[in-house]
Amino acid sequence: MTIEFVLLWLSVLFPLVFSVGPGNLLCAVAGGAQGYRKSLPFILGLDVVYSSYSLIFGFGLGAIVLQFPILMKTVQVVGAIYVAWLALKFMRRRHVEAKELPQLRFIDGVISQALNIKGISIILTMYSQFLNADKALIPQVLGLTLALLLLNLFTHSVWTLGGSWMAKTFASDRAVRIQSMVFGIMLLIVAAWLLLK
Repeated sequence: MTIEFVLLWLSVLFPLVFSVGPGNLLCAVAGGAQGYRKSLPFILGLDVVYSSYSLIFGFGLGAIVLQFPILMKTVQVVGAIYVAWLALKFMRRRHVEAKELPQLRFIDGVISQALNIKGISIILTMYSQFLNADKALIPQVLGLTLALLLLNLFTHSVWTLGGSWMAKTFASDRAVRIQSMVFGIMLLIVAAWLLLK
């Protein structure tokens, strides 16, 4: 990989990965509700699935999924329903105490990322733009997957720390109600976007 390739890859992937989506928004919510350290299992759940998808798609499953668009549509609908359910759960949070909101765990990260159509679209975009048919497949897929994993860990950490900072900075029952409504509405918008896309 040349510097030019890395810069081109970052210019395409960074905005896609860092933009608002179900995983990033849930990281912000998790950071706000339970802090960064307690959110690490959730982040790892997200990124284990993301990296697994990258490997699977890189080695050929992407072609099968593209032949059967109903699979993508099913994942999209189930993912939107899951995100909407999480949104409603977060919108009920009313107080500073995080006791009323269950922690987002590793399994929550796995489920939310497994159903995240944005993540799948990003991986398909990455391979369609950066996989070179003239070079060996295995090193390319492993390299692109590792780069995507590092970018995701960075992104999810920033979103989680941002949510944690917001919760600490605005730690009152009123602020928690506002945060819960804002994050909940944002998640509902993402769920609607997933359904309409």
